[in-house]
Amino acid sequence: MIRSVAVVGAGAAGLVTARELLRAGFEVTVFEEAHAPGGVWIYTPNVETDPLGQVGERIHSSLYASLHTNLPRDIMAFDDYPFDSSGGGHDDWPRFPEHTRVLEYLERFTRDFDLEPHIQFRARVTALEPTASGWRMRIAQADGEALREFDAVAVCSGHFAAPRVPQLDGADAFPGTQMHSHNYREPSAFRDRRVALLGTSASGLDLSREIAGVAARTYWCGELFDELPDAHRHEGRLSRLPAIDALRSDGRLVLRDGSTTEPIDDLVYCTGYHYRYPFIDSTLLTIDDNWVQPLYRDLLHIEHPTLALVGVPFRVLPFPLFEMQARWFARLLGGHFRLPPASAMHDHTAREIEALRAKGVKQRHFHQRTIDCFDYLDALADEAGVARAPAWRRQTAAALLAVLEKSRGNARNTPIPHFAPTVVPDDSIAR
Repeated sequence: MIRSVAVVGAGAAGLVTARELLRAGFEVTVFEEAHAPGGVWIYTPNVETDPLGQVGERIHSSLYASLHTNLPRDIMAFDDYPFDSSGGGHDDWPRFPEHTRVLEYLERFTRDFDLEPHIQFRARVTALEPTASGWRMRIAQADGEALREFDAVAVCSGHFAAPRVPQLDGADAFPGTQMHSHNYREPSAFRDRRVALLGTSASGLDLSREIAGVAARTYWCGELFDELPDAHRHEGRLSRLPAIDALRSDGRLVLRDGSTTEPIDDLVYCTGYHYRYPFIDSTLLTIDDNWVQPLYRDLLHIEHPTLALVGVPFRVLPFPLFEMQARWFARLLGGHFRLPPASAMHDHTAREIEALRAKGVKQRHFHQRTIDCFDYLDALADEAGVARAPAWRRQTAAALLAVLEKSRGNARNTPIPHFAPTVVPDDSIAR
């Protein structure tokens, strides 16, 4: 019998996991290192002493001051808690709200589902180990350390706080400043400077455009630009270039096509994050080039099936994915369905990895899915015996992907068809 469940983290994943577990009748305790719920959505202007975020003090948030969501709020919300006035938002909020609105949504979610009594704030999990009957956790709090035991654990600590910085030849001799986007807050430090950014995901898109507004020259470098036509490579003071192969001691960048740039003053790595679970021993969970194993469905520890890691997949619809994973785990712990044997779960994972390798997917991208992640969500729903994602989510995701392709990532300024039972401003809907 599973009765007590610990949840590590009170960000979006931890909050919805706690709600699903409470709905299923479990005794739930959430451990959150910060002073309030919200996780990475709690903004701070402070940055780390190491601009690359590799050593020294750690700051959890990676938000920059101007950040807006890169997903429409109607598709971002939890199933029964819309991002409008009927749920945790407001009808007149923009379709792509700023980060302060997302935090407000999560704060209201915490209040409306009465989650705060179940959360211990300023409580950091320092160790997690299996016992004969469940799990033992060591918790560091202001009044000292405590040991707690639980029947099951959901780890919801996220993976956007430990910067990943690729090893580039010549980095040690490069005379310019180097920093990771994790420690970027606003662009004033780059005024009238020559700035390069490496990485073509969401942060690279946002930061390159924001920095280009103040810098003398901005170079946005990455693999996605290798085949861009010349007409799309230069816009004002922003140039799109191939990925960086090496850095030179004179400040120039050596690009993937063999060309070099002018001397650069600042290099910003928009290169993602490491998966880190420092409280879980490596004999229990291994992370090899951002591949976390052994996991069934990117979620459940195969050898210890009362341990779930909620939120491992990335480049997805995060809040709905957290919710479905949490629902699946709650149903599993409640005995509503049976897992395959451990050998079958290992085989299932091995087949998925073999298919990814056959497609040429890099190991650090094995947990990457897409905005259109509904096959994965449907598989969880079917196994758990719960309703699949509503059709309007698929419709909205398809519309968003079409807009992203046409707008070269500039979806926030493009009307997107509206299918959800969520109120959004008329000017953000395609006619």
